[in-house]
Amino acid sequence: MFKNKYIFLIISEIILFFLLSYRLLKVPTGLTVDESAFGWNAALLSRSAHDQNGKLLPLFVSSINNSDWRQPWTQYYITVFFKIFGISIYNLRLSSVVLILLSSILLYKLVLRILDWKYALVSVFLFVFTPVIFMHSHLGLDNIMPIPFTLIWLTSLYQYQKYKNNKYLIYAALSLGSSFYSYKGMRAVVPVWSCLSVFYVMYLNYKPKIILINLVKKTLPFVFGILPFFIIIPYLSRLYPGAIFGGARPKLSEIYTLFYAYFSHFDINFLFIKGDNLLFHSTQKHGMMLLATAPLFFLGLYQSFRNKNFWTFISLSFFSAPLLFGLVDSVYRASRIQCIVPSYILICILGLNTIVKYKYSKIILVILTILVFLNFSSFLKYYWYTYPKFTENIFGNMKRNESYKVFASEATSRNLPHYVDRGAYEGFFDNIYFDNSSVILDYQEIPRVPSIYLSTQGDLLGFEKLDVKIPEFNIYVRRWIKK
Repeated sequence: MFKNKYIFLIISEIILFFLLSYRLLKVPTGLTVDESAFGWNAALLSRSAHDQNGKLLPLFVSSINNSDWRQPWTQYYITVFFKIFGISIYNLRLSSVVLILLSSILLYKLVLRILDWKYALVSVFLFVFTPVIFMHSHLGLDNIMPIPFTLIWLTSLYQYQKYKNNKYLIYAALSLGSSFYSYKGMRAVVPVWSCLSVFYVMYLNYKPKIILINLVKKTLPFVFGILPFFIIIPYLSRLYPGAIFGGARPKLSEIYTLFYAYFSHFDINFLFIKGDNLLFHSTQKHGMMLLATAPLFFLGLYQSFRNKNFWTFISLSFFSAPLLFGLVDSVYRASRIQCIVPSYILICILGLNTIVKYKYSKIILVILTILVFLNFSSFLKYYWYTYPKFTENIFGNMKRNESYKVFASEATSRNLPHYVDRGAYEGFFDNIYFDNSSVILDYQEIPRVPSIYLSTQGDLLGFEKLDVKIPEFNIYVRRWIKK
């Protein structure tokens, strides 16, 4: 038997890598608008350090006809990924697979500190098997970017509880503050978790008859560490109008509306049966979490409040995260609250730790293991093979990518300048196959020199249509110069 606990982790990560990357380009069938925007700008930035608007290394990238902003952590993470591994649709999605695996390692290290390596290894599988996590490993989006920051925040606070060293408070503050700019949904979570962190630090340092001012001083490393991330908001809002809050201005509504939004995130059907309201982020046949993990979760939840230590803090982080979501009308959106998945898995691990102490623990664990694998297998079968068929109408397909591949091959083999009409242009696909972006012109505007042209139109005067079969488009060549 292997004696090094990390060998088991490495083997597990390799297995999970192949599991997550299986059918990566087939599920879902096409790219979302946001994926294309991330991919296009990452391609441009990796080549020229300029975004689609010609701006040099902007903190936020304006995209989708200036209607939305790409958040910096994900945009530059994909940029670096493309720089190292190359520009492609596969690598766009593979970047999410790698992020999930890196997050699972952070989770492993946290559980290893709290319990032991066996529980840590189980936590890795439970995390990756979580439907909302597994699905977003196949999307080149920023919904999952808060997860590693959340795990670093939790780990740092645990280390502070254990060693009372202020450097861990600074690490926690920097990580939580950074997560504010990782995904728009974190704008509503970070303020709540910041307050929770301050109260937790005060709780850890509380002693009978302690002077309040001395208790407050204990929180200052965290407060001063996270404060700059909030102070800079007005300045960033002037530089990038709408990038921080994107028009989602918090508004006070009637109390029942606020409660409805908050409790929607803990609806049993939402958590374990249906999942996100949008098919982009859920099969709507499987919950945000695996149903078979529910017994572990509820048992762990009960134990966490009995223990009254870091486990209680974990549970509070889980339940407090969507506290402000009612102010922005976010209801039944699992994709926006994935930052709670690490807390959920940790609570499940506590439940597992509790079961191990029971008399008939082996029988219970065998039954639970079988149920988890059956539940996950059911999800996988549906997600891999049925889900793509039902969602092609919303995701589209990769036909335009196939067309660009053929177009690029013809342009390269003929050594001709390449042009694309406005209706056919796809920034991301174009940058996958051309080092220099195609010029976007109507066919009447193309210089009267030998050239190759990708178009949605039929026969064009002065152009010869190539006899190649590609989806949706036609390829034309101008072979002569008109005098």
